[in-house]
Amino acid sequence: MTNPVATQPRRRGACPGVLAPMQVGDGFLLRVRVPAGVLPADHARRIAELSDRYGSGLIDLSQRGNLQLRGIAADGLEPVTEALREMGYVSGDAASEAVRNVLCSPTAGLDPTALMDVRGVTRTLDARLAEDSDLHRLPPKFGWLVCGGGIGHLADCGADVRFDAVDEGRFQVSLGGTLATAAPLGLYRVQDVADLASALGFAFLELRASLPEPPRRMAGLVVAVGVEEIGKRLSSLISPLPPAHAQTSFALTRQADLWSAESGEGIKVRGTHLMDLFGSAEPPHPTLLPRGEKGSRGGEAPVFLATAFPFGRLTAATLAALASACAEIRITPWRALILVAPSKDAEAVAHTHGAILSHTDRRLKLTACSGAGGCDVGTTDTHATALAIAERAGPLLDAVRMVHVSGCAKGCAHPAIADVTLTAHDGVYDVALNAKPGDASPYTGLSPADAVARVADLLTEESTGA
Repeated sequence: MTNPVATQPRRRGACPGVLAPMQVGDGFLLRVRVPAGVLPADHARRIAELSDRYGSGLIDLSQRGNLQLRGIAADGLEPVTEALREMGYVSGDAASEAVRNVLCSPTAGLDPTALMDVRGVTRTLDARLAEDSDLHRLPPKFGWLVCGGGIGHLADCGADVRFDAVDEGRFQVSLGGTLATAAPLGLYRVQDVADLASALGFAFLELRASLPEPPRRMAGLVVAVGVEEIGKRLSSLISPLPPAHAQTSFALTRQADLWSAESGEGIKVRGTHLMDLFGSAEPPHPTLLPRGEKGSRGGEAPVFLATAFPFGRLTAATLAALASACAEIRITPWRALILVAPSKDAEAVAHTHGAILSHTDRRLKLTACSGAGGCDVGTTDTHATALAIAERAGPLLDAVRMVHVSGCAKGCAHPAIADVTLTAHDGVYDVALNAKPGDASPYTGLSPADAVARVADLLTEESTGA
């Protein structure tokens, strides 16, 4: 479709009742927040229709578990917003919409290895964030996380406030980071989640306002005032942590070990994750359907199918096809979708539409931003460059964790260090090892073809250890 805004500066648009759409290289980008990441198939088909009719037909999966509809025309903002509102994905105003940043375990309710089905808790938290006007002053990227453990755990996902299940009725609350890096605050009851969120949000706003340089994220506040100072304001809601905080590790391993022992099947639990298993969830994977009934353990129909996409991007046609092959779609923060109760031909449908169906697919090692056409500052086709690397640099990709193709030094797709980083400027690339976008590079000014060749020729030992 014709893009009337491609040459205009990146800015926020005005659209009542939805997070202000962002004007980028290919039009307006609309973020769709799906409570608990649960997207009914009929809603997925409707969203695909909206993307195709009013946008470019491209949909991105964000690391915050959202859908992003790309290329929305200016005159399409209102009808798309109203349609999303009818489906329950838009809050009453932009302020309440902006704070609904909640990640939920994507296998909640599907996974018998989890300690808790956290969908209800997540929806309660989402609703409180939208309703509590005191929380609407939180920074736009302030994020919350609710994890029930199991194979879909969110241990490696960062958040400003994280709630990790320790048993069937309690969470450990931690501040500012991943499960390993966040500062533990204490234990709290499931039924207190909304009240605790309000208290934490208010404590963050009050404490940051007292500082000469107010931090915008919880991790910065923890550094500035200490976790104990924050905890003082929540003493009536939080119980002390036990020695060594053993319960959280327990949440990620005990139930799976128990289930494995009872079933007689050898699941390697410690270190195992949905994205390490991937594909069809047949035995010994979880066999519980969304409504709680047992699925077959005889290999008949898997309870879900995990599908990923290069760079987290799919088309409206792909989303519609996937929605027609399952009962429900779960959105994950790993550039992947989970098809719940998939049809017998779901895997074939996904394969036909370019989905990644194996955790060994080399394209999963590649990260790339939108690049030229999708961003105002992009000067190269970052996706084409990355896919060319996937074709030519197989041995290298087998050995490294990530190759990042960035359209500029900002590094929106991955601002941190990668094993190999390509940074574009003026239509060419600089290639660096163990570097962030924009870092000093030994290989500069390479054309896209030469950059791909340079990466393909790298010695494996040069590019490990980032």
